[in-house]
Amino acid sequence: MSTILRQYPSSFGELIGNGKTLEVPTFQRDYSWGIEEWEDLWQDILAIEESNDHYMGYIVLQGEQNEKHHIIIDGQQRITTLSLLILAIVSILKEREDLVRAADIRSIYLSKKDILTQSEIPKLKLNYNNEVMYGGILLQLNIPNKLESYKVSERKLVEAYNYFYHALTIHFANKPNEEIIRFLEKKIDTKLFFTIIQVENDINAFKIFETLNARGVKLSTADLFKNYLFATIFSPGAGSISHEERKWHRINDTLGNTDITTYLWHFWNSRFPTCERKTSLFKAIQSETKSAPTALAFLNALHESAPIYAALSNPESTLWNSEIQVLIEELNILEGNLTFSLLMNAFQKWEETEFKKLLRDTISIIFRYHIIGALNPSILEKVFNKASYAIHKGEIKTAKEIFEKYLKEIYISDDSFKNDFQNKKINTGKNNSLAKYILVKLEEQISLTKPDSYSKGISVEHILPENPDDQWLKEFPDADAYIYRMGNLTLLEVSKNRQADRKIFEEKQTIYASSHYKITSQGIDYS
Repeated sequence: MSTILRQYPSSFGELIGNGKTLEVPTFQRDYSWGIEEWEDLWQDILAIEESNDHYMGYIVLQGEQNEKHHIIIDGQQRITTLSLLILAIVSILKEREDLVRAADIRSIYLSKKDILTQSEIPKLKLNYNNEVMYGGILLQLNIPNKLESYKVSERKLVEAYNYFYHALTIHFANKPNEEIIRFLEKKIDTKLFFTIIQVENDINAFKIFETLNARGVKLSTADLFKNYLFATIFSPGAGSISHEERKWHRINDTLGNTDITTYLWHFWNSRFPTCERKTSLFKAIQSETKSAPTALAFLNALHESAPIYAALSNPESTLWNSEIQVLIEELNILEGNLTFSLLMNAFQKWEETEFKKLLRDTISIIFRYHIIGALNPSILEKVFNKASYAIHKGEIKTAKEIFEKYLKEIYISDDSFKNDFQNKKINTGKNNSLAKYILVKLEEQISLTKPDSYSKGISVEHILPENPDDQWLKEFPDADAYIYRMGNLTLLEVSKNRQADRKIFEEKQTIYASSHYKITSQGIDYS
């Protein structure tokens, strides 16, 4: 039975001193603190009185009692930030040419010299994404000036160092070096206290990590799952888990800017009974991945599905042929990510022809139900998830079957759709691309040709102007009720749009008659 070895109070100096080294597991989340956390920590340290300590919360370490090296299960944000503060002190002392003290501080808190190789070994080793920036760049005091090419977490490390460097510089301006040393020894080293929870190597330390995220940035479901996953897969002496680590990083790289928690949500709902709330998602996943084999299988499936999920947000993906690219583009204009769990499974399980049919159906449903009808999206999502689960289990294998058994109930009738559409408002300031998409579709139906909606020469024209003058307001005193109605919008060349401006309707009609777009030249024939 796994047990906690001991729980004890420790100052920061005791935690990092006495030849100890600390390591953030490679699968842990990246450095994430920002200006609010740095400012809070700095003000807390400044406010410490000599007679008082400042409590910094729990630190969870994994390792034997008599070992000098420990794994940080929880507390890396605080320890990393304090190390960057001390690094800034070293930098200032070096600039003041107090090299002996700078070297002493470095050896006590930041790195120790290997007797054999004489190389500096960091006392703190960060995770896969952050170790190069922390240990290979910042600890060498090679502070980057341009940060555009670095990852967000790497930029945060540099920015944290810069924050404390500037704060220290201002605070100790025109003060002797002894004041800086006293500040370090009397406040940071001895007055910052933690409660250390030390656990065995074989404990499921994640359970403690999950509940004791003291003073840290709130963990997302993805953070919780990642740490639980690798704590479950890994067992001491089983060898490297680098292949699994690489899979997780590849998932992140594949998804790009897509929130990985959202991906987990859609992935879960594509293969398991619907999880009603995102707040319950982690517990649901945890219940299905209690052993190393099930956790590994889950990771492998996540890794396999990630490229498909990412492609659903990218019409240019090489997964799609030209016809499907157009449909994926439409899906994203309609913000159709509610369909992703369903489409991800269909792409994996079905032939391309059936996938394409389902894609057309979901676009139609999203447009009628969600965009025009503005009905409850949670009901829509539940239906899509049920349909997705049926595909995963192999119960349904065609788009027609899915429609008849699941999607038909959320397909809005023509009469309801027409009624909703004639009263539909779309704020072109916020959703201009959506309004243009609808108008292009109407133009395509009327003229049998499809305008290029991305052309710089095409624009959405407001017949009743967005900012009507007095002449318009005489006819439309309640103009705000009509400006963003779909019936008040049409397509117009940009140059003609500028020409039309806020002219009265009769003058606009002359301009409309010369438009290339039939929805405008032939469709606006009113007195």
